[in-house]
Amino acid sequence: MVAEVLEAVECRPSGAHLVMLSDFDGTLTPFTVDPTMADLRQETRGLIEALSARADVSVGLISGRRVDDLRGRVALPDQVYLAGLHGLEIRRGDLSWSHPDLMDSRELIDDVVDAMDRAVGRVDGVRLEHKGMALTVHVRGAAPPLRQTVLEQAQQVAQPWLQSGALKALAANEAFELLPNILWTKGDAVQWIVDHVQARVDRPVWCVFFGDDVTDEDAFEATSTDLSVVVGRRPSAARMRLESPADVIAVLAGINGGRPEGTL
Repeated sequence: MVAEVLEAVECRPSGAHLVMLSDFDGTLTPFTVDPTMADLRQETRGLIEALSARADVSVGLISGRRVDDLRGRVALPDQVYLAGLHGLEIRRGDLSWSHPDLMDSRELIDDVVDAMDRAVGRVDGVRLEHKGMALTVHVRGAAPPLRQTVLEQAQQVAQPWLQSGALKALAANEAFELLPNILWTKGDAVQWIVDHVQARVDRPVWCVFFGDDVTDEDAFEATSTDLSVVVGRRPSAARMRLESPADVIAVLAGINGGRPEGTL
């Protein structure tokens, strides 16, 4: 599978600038039961640093995490695009963009967190990730028989905010996410980054997106995504498939000429 993905990247149109975009958790790094423990391996960081330094490549990460959280975990150079909250906020060096409809909903989310904590937050292994403007209920650490029950309870708790239109829900891998109800997805973030890169480099671009999550399907189906690669075995509309983050790293190394340490 790694060879097929590399071949597809190598066969992109001659002279096209490569835009390489990826999810973070579960794609570039394995899932952790505690989401606060996720981090980039040094090898992965080195490869991304080397690829982002090339004149013919632009790199970006699109995550459900907040941008500041993502930035602290990956510690990547300023030329790497970082998109948080599923693309509602995007950073690259001094460039800072947020969706115009994104407002500080901390008080609203605080109320949801309180209600969610009372309902499912005390279940052993369940973790509530408060993102300031969003909330994720993680069930990966809970006993398998309880996970679906907790997700259903979380959906039930969220109903007043969902029915009022204040928030929207996203299904995710072993998680339930609540975000401000804004018509914006990872697919829109892909398009935003591709448009920005194309204006910056003033040449045709060719975009590949790697992702494992259900929320990555929007990125796979974005018109600006030339190659979509799902990580894992779940059903997906992605064109190609890799088994694990280790395969993604092997592809990055291959794009970088097989230099796993990321040296040019």
